Amino acid sequence: MDQELSPRHAELLYLLAVHRAGRSAADLARDVFGDPARTVTVRAELSRVRRYLGPLLDHRPYRFTESAEVELVLPDDPHDLFPHSTAPFLRPRRRPAGGC
Repeated sequence: MDQELSPRHAELLYLLAVHRAGRSAADLARDVFGDPARTVTVRAELSRVRRYLGPLLDHRPYRFTESAEVELVLPDDPHDLFPHSTAPFLRPRRRPAGGC
């Protein structure tokens, strides 16, 4: 079954790909919403993602399983990384390498 990711699900999976050791719900809430108290929202979103990727995801902390092969493909222009997102974690990642 093909399933298109929502932008929020894509952001969460990106964070799990970047942080292979895992992230707590509070860490992910801070990264995505700027508010570590939004854990209920993060847990609900990851519950939806697990419907499709269940065997590839672990929790406590949330992470890809060790056996999951994850390839992170980034856009050539860092400004194109989730261009419509306002998630705080993206600000430093949208800067060009060595740029301000």
